Parts: sequence; structure tokens; C-alpha cells
Amino acid sequence: MIEYIQSHPLYIPFLVFNALVIYEIYKTMAGKNKGKDDEDDNNDGGILVGDDDPILDLPPGVTLPVSPKEPVLSE
Repeated sequence: MIEYIQSHPLYIPFLVFNALVIYEIYKTMAGKNKGKDDEDDNNDGGILVGDDDPILDLPPGVTLPVSPKEPVLSE
């Protein structure tokens, strides 16, 4: 191994550079995901889904399907 390092003098700086790049990526990703776990437990966001169907503002000529097995072509 010492012979390889002596014949390729940029091997050690290359390894150090790669280690620094991996460390910076890890640090960046850990910083982004730092508060994610706390936000997942909160129930203060999103849309509440009730038992009623939503009122859709559909364009003229577009209707809701009667059943999923039968396509609605025109009524």
C-alpha cells in the first residue's frame, strides 16, 4: 500500500476531499431533517375530511361517475 501511495501522491488528498464532501452532505441533510419528526406528530395542518362529499365546481359537460365499472360518456 505504501508503494501505491508513493506512486500516486494525490491519493491521500483525494480521500480527504471525498470524506469532507460526504461529511458536508450528511451535515446538510441532517439539518434539513432536524425538525421533521416534531412536525409529523402535530395535528394542526392538512384538510379535514368529513362524512359529506365535497361540492365540486365542475365545468359544463363534466359529471361525476355513477359507478366505477360503467364509464359515463354523455347524459
